[in-house]
Amino acid sequence: MSNFTVAAGRPAGLRVETEIVFCLAVIALLSLWPSVHLLDLAVQPFFFDAGAGRWLIPPDDRGPQFLVFYKGVKIAFGIAGGGAVLWLIVRAARRRWSLRDTRLAAALCVLALTPLIVGLLKKMTGVSCPAQELVFGGPYAHTAIWDRLIFLVPGNVHFRCWPAGHASAGFGLMGLRLLAPAAQRFGIHWLPALGAGWGMGLYQMARGQHYLSHTIVTMMLAILLSGLALVILERTIVRVDRG
Repeated sequence: MSNFTVAAGRPAGLRVETEIVFCLAVIALLSLWPSVHLLDLAVQPFFFDAGAGRWLIPPDDRGPQFLVFYKGVKIAFGIAGGGAVLWLIVRAARRRWSLRDTRLAAALCVLALTPLIVGLLKKMTGVSCPAQELVFGGPYAHTAIWDRLIFLVPGNVHFRCWPAGHASAGFGLMGLRLLAPAAQRFGIHWLPALGAGWGMGLYQMARGQHYLSHTIVTMMLAILLSGLALVILERTIVRVDRG
């Protein structure tokens, strides 16, 4: 019997399924409850000097910080992801494909789908960035996700700030948990995704590009996608085991 199954013979996904429900609930809460913006407004001043009217990192800055935390990490993820894809192609061509290769392929799907889905949501939702809003010296009134969901505010082509797009590449590393043994899927294998995602997310918050809730939603989407991938992978392997 595969180590993906429990003694009763059903997929060991009960905890993951509970996690999926929790992620959906948090995303719904942050999307539909207007009071969440009060938390965002309480946190954002840590990154904005109201007296000087400037962000901790200027939004148009293209210096070393931009090269490291914006361009650099994207290039690094692109190289690592491309290398992993080439590795899988070679393994398949040589007919040496194993269960671990299947796990790696699923992890790469999570890494690719997280920024793809977040990017589509950013284009569709039309939510303003902090730096664009009047309260932080911008030209526009605040537009939240709930305003757009109930059509209180018309769309604006300049608004593409929900959820956090840049951080999605870092949180996409949540797919690494698919490579872990069952007992470790809720532990240390989360650290690369949380470290990279929050590092990239805080950088964008310091530039006035996102609120805290935007970044939390992106993190929850990544956890949700990795959980769904894990459940699908486990159940697929159980069917194979049963022949």
